[in-house]
Amino acid sequence: MSQFYTHEHFNLLQTLGGTRHDPANPRLQRGYQTLRDAYNVTLEWATQLQQARFPSGRLSIRRRPTTQGNTFASYNWAKIYPEPDSPSSLAYTVGLNGSEGFVVKIDTVMLHDGNPVRDAYRALRDAGTAPPFVAVLPIEEGLAMTLDELTAWSIQAIERFEMSYDEVAQRIGLSGHVEADAVLKHFDISEAFRKQRSGWSAQETAQFCRLARLVHEADMDWWFAGTRLHLRFGRKNPGSGRAVAMVGAVRGTRKCQVTWRPELESIARFVKEPITEEMVDRIEAALNADEEILEDLVRTDDGRGGLWPTQAGDEPDTDEGAPETATSHDADPHARPRKAVTTELAFNHIYFGPPGTGKTHGLGDVLKEYFTADEEDASFAEGRAERFSFVTFHQSYGYEEFVEGLRPVIDAGNGQGNVRYEIRPGVFKQLCERARRFPDEMFAIVIDEINRGNISKIFGELITLIELDKRTGREGCHAVVLPYSQESFSVPANVSIIGTMNTADRSLALLDTALRRRFEFEEVLPNTSDEGVAPLAGLRVNTKGACIHIPNMLSAINQRIEALYDRDHLIGHSYFTELKDYEDGIARMAKLGKIFDKQILPLLEEYFFDDWQKIRLVLGDNQKPRDLQFVQESSDEDESLTRLFGEGSVGESHGVRARYTRNTRVLRVPEAYVRIYASLLGHA
Repeated sequence: MSQFYTHEHFNLLQTLGGTRHDPANPRLQRGYQTLRDAYNVTLEWATQLQQARFPSGRLSIRRRPTTQGNTFASYNWAKIYPEPDSPSSLAYTVGLNGSEGFVVKIDTVMLHDGNPVRDAYRALRDAGTAPPFVAVLPIEEGLAMTLDELTAWSIQAIERFEMSYDEVAQRIGLSGHVEADAVLKHFDISEAFRKQRSGWSAQETAQFCRLARLVHEADMDWWFAGTRLHLRFGRKNPGSGRAVAMVGAVRGTRKCQVTWRPELESIARFVKEPITEEMVDRIEAALNADEEILEDLVRTDDGRGGLWPTQAGDEPDTDEGAPETATSHDADPHARPRKAVTTELAFNHIYFGPPGTGKTHGLGDVLKEYFTADEEDASFAEGRAERFSFVTFHQSYGYEEFVEGLRPVIDAGNGQGNVRYEIRPGVFKQLCERARRFPDEMFAIVIDEINRGNISKIFGELITLIELDKRTGREGCHAVVLPYSQESFSVPANVSIIGTMNTADRSLALLDTALRRRFEFEEVLPNTSDEGVAPLAGLRVNTKGACIHIPNMLSAINQRIEALYDRDHLIGHSYFTELKDYEDGIARMAKLGKIFDKQILPLLEEYFFDDWQKIRLVLGDNQKPRDLQFVQESSDEDESLTRLFGEGSVGESHGVRARYTRNTRVLRVPEAYVRIYASLLGHA
């Protein structure tokens, strides 16, 4: 249980209210954390109240002392909805007001002055000498209570309200309970969506409406996108064709499927899972537990709340059969209208970074989400769900394998085994031909090690055609006649090109200029974070009374590599993730020794071209006792020179290089690994 409120909480609400938060300012950061602690108490207060007074209701809280515009609020609060389907625009609220004290009331949510419902609420609240549904407990009286006593006071205050929740809702123009249509009207602007959800069960529709409400209350946007229907949520500026941040998506004709993209401590990433009550429960818990991370993800400078599709830049389809409820009457009148389904171009994207950072592995979810057919997709009838092809470039790979070329065929029909040649399409041309048959679906070619191939030799004349504005159907469409088949060819607009490149093989600066100009690039660096769901978070090796902190160890190694070499040759976290599969102790220690012996040390030898002195610096061997060094410098140099070159060689200058040996004995000595990073932490 969190500690109770203090005078400091109220003082900070008064003094910091309206101030823009700067994390680099120690005073503001301390105030931020203190007010964050106050929100933990408010959560407990609201939870007790909801469970005691509204057991079938739902709770929503934004445990952050700052607004979406990153300024400190002069209050903190939690929202309690008395029933699961209560209108999201009206709630019981409990919390602190910096100048008044402890407040319990019925209040509107996310409605600004000028909104008819908000104006009706204010008129009702301010009609008499005292608000009929607001209770305030002075600061000193509230601080003298326990949490249980504060909850009991809150229950009594609500019971003394002159108007009930349902009466307030009715008086200000809100129905007492929200039917599904009240949520669905925001999405039924799209005929495609109406057709899509017609195949959902009543339970799926109910859970979708619940999810839609939760996301909206978390200040996230909903919008339509894609050449076929994709419903997404996250952050999208009105009128913009591209999203600021995508948190998840909903799709599916025969069943409602949900994708959740962030990997958080409270919820793992998942792709196209059938919607269930348990799933929405998990998402609701994540919106509360990891709200700070999610808000950082979707935050914009305008500090606004979440938008429905009509407000995010989508407008109703132009079909005559659209019902009247397809238009949201709450939409911003100044919002710029757009098509309900925004046509999104395919993308050309390259993920680049050092080895072992998960560039290829991380594509799995992207391919499953965007480039894998469902049963309702037309391409699924071909018997192949994957709408992508995978190739690896290398020095011998050419145009013939990628686009088209001649292939020898032995004609055994006449018994003579004559050889003839056929024109065969390459992997990219085959994918493009398939994409043309299904223009409403997205396809992709995934090119691993894209920087290892001869780009001019492989792409040929297609290097121009892959530009997004020169695709089939675009205003600047280009076509070429292929040299072997003599066919006219252009790249379909629904084909994405995704590449990965290992910067340790070849720097990005050396990449073909024509290719660089046609792609977006995203750097994927080693993740040495020890927080949340980072790949190495919490990974330790405990044995022989020592604890090896894997994230700190890898961070120290990479800091030294970057100083001695460059950031293209860092060591990726993937080398160490396998340690999680081994029981902590002797087994994990043995695996760590094997990783160093067979992977890390050979990789460092390759990076530094047998410059053992730099390898020693990377591993901190120059700061360790000799018996804890991974690489040891020969200590019997005089004796060795005498043995090799005879008497009198000692002391003479023969240009003899220092000699180094790998010390295999320390591979299972935990202190040798701890000493790699100990000095950077200020330890001896």
